[in-house]
Amino acid sequence: MWKKVITAISLVLINVLFLMACGGEGAETGKQDVEGMAGTGAAESSADTGTEVLGESEPEELTGELTILSWFPFNNWEYVIEGFTKEHPGVTVTVDMPGQEEVMTKEFMERYTTRIMAGEGFDIIESDLVNMEKCAGQEVFADLYELMEADGDFKKEDYFSCIFGPMETDGKLPAFVYNVMPVYFHLNKKLLEQAGLEYTKETISFNELHELYKKVRESVGEKVFLTDSNYGYGGMSEYEDGYFIRNNLMDSEEYREYLQMRHGLYYTTEQRSVMHDGSMKIAADTLCCRSDLRLPGNNANEVFEGTEDMTGAIAYVSMHGERYPTSIASLSVSNYSPNKELAWEFIKFAFSDEESSHPYSSLISPNRGKAEKACEGLAPENKEKLFRDIEAINAYRFSDTNLYYNLESVYEDYFVNNTITAEECCKELASRVYLYMNE
Repeated sequence: MWKKVITAISLVLINVLFLMACGGEGAETGKQDVEGMAGTGAAESSADTGTEVLGESEPEELTGELTILSWFPFNNWEYVIEGFTKEHPGVTVTVDMPGQEEVMTKEFMERYTTRIMAGEGFDIIESDLVNMEKCAGQEVFADLYELMEADGDFKKEDYFSCIFGPMETDGKLPAFVYNVMPVYFHLNKKLLEQAGLEYTKETISFNELHELYKKVRESVGEKVFLTDSNYGYGGMSEYEDGYFIRNNLMDSEEYREYLQMRHGLYYTTEQRSVMHDGSMKIAADTLCCRSDLRLPGNNANEVFEGTEDMTGAIAYVSMHGERYPTSIASLSVSNYSPNKELAWEFIKFAFSDEESSHPYSSLISPNRGKAEKACEGLAPENKEKLFRDIEAINAYRFSDTNLYYNLESVYEDYFVNNTITAEECCKELASRVYLYMNE
């Protein structure tokens, strides 16, 4: 079961269609015509005064080679590379990616993490799956704040503020986040009506969702799934577990109670063919489904507002008040790269409002200008809600695929095999987390 949880998380990430590279920069100045170029930036000779007037010089041409270390089995960055190298023909960008059979295996993740920690042969890293705090603590990633401050053309106000502060580690910015789509859920209106319930708030927490779930099951029967993911069993764990891991609370009473609530959820080990599909239908026996906010699109308004059988989009808030994007999608620059400035130029281009930067997708761009274009199909009230919920993001989900593999068997013993108690589960989890974090 836990393997299915990890697979479900990875499938969300694999839907991310963005690209970035890192590189090396060499200075190369082109020849300038100094005749008849008064006020254009070339040196101008004055016959009357004998003085030389210096204007602004043309920017240096970018040159160098960049390598992106990817965990995707296909090139997500092809479109951006084409635009970047067309604008900067002196730059070459390549993507180092695994074979399709390797993706997300335990062995691959161990090799991937080892390469990142050693800084072997790349400039930019897709850093979605690694422990950001651990890498930042060991200064594996460059501080992007330094690169931004050295770049006179970069304006932080052009981006949603949530990609900066929440990702900071010890005052440094180890990654550039490029997914700012809030976690939205739709509730099954028919199930709520059968239970004599309605929900009108714009946000919902796990405890509020769990209370609704208990009342629905009391009214319509036990065989009701909480969510459309993880076969109904996950209990928003991807947005809750990280708090307990980060704060060394895996053996706390609060986490034991949370595990017991999850253990009481209805689930099946058999794969369900459809829980909700691209048309945003919700299964009759499922209380809530995650929103497919696919922009732009002809049905953008309908998707955002919900359908006849669902409530409108409700933003998820964790038990501790954390507001997350749907998934982690981030790029980092290797601190071992000799081409940090060029790598930053590529990242900046990839998530600018340029037409040739990354195209629209179901994930909303961190660039305000690009997001504005993507949301042109939304009704004004939906756009206002979306932008408000984006700015409310205050945390990023804890991500460490190697740690999840380490904990996998413990969760399976508790949730699936029922061979250990919640207390035993918590103690073993706490022990493994401590040893892993301090190795």
